[in-house]
Amino acid sequence: MVQVLLKGREKQQENLYEELLRERAAVLARAGFAVEDALEKLEKLDRRIGEMMNRCQSLQTGSPVGAHPREQQSVFEEIDEIIDQFNATCQKAELQYYYLIVTREALGLRRHETVQKFYRIPSKKKKMRAL
Repeated sequence: MVQVLLKGREKQQENLYEELLRERAAVLARAGFAVEDALEKLEKLDRRIGEMMNRCQSLQTGSPVGAHPREQQSVFEEIDEIIDQFNATCQKAELQYYYLIVTREALGLRRHETVQKFYRIPSKKKKMRAL
């Protein structure tokens, strides 16, 4: 009878331990996914900036000097708007990365070299007006 009770408790402890491990993994995964989502948004915004820069360049090279100053100004303003979005998303990615590191630390994971290599957050961009 006593052995049956001890085996039942051991089984309960094992189940509880497994549940805790699953929850730790889920928390860590959510923190990583948040960083990945922010990095994906940054990539999309970076591609949009590149497309707009190409458009701006084609306006400058494909037309006589001063032919479309309003259109060029409009493109510059749109690029600056996208850069503002990029920089805000970059700041959010940095915060999500910080949360990931804090979560790892709380779970007892102290070495972050691989995480740093895997989640590279680009630096913020300067606006066109500043160039």
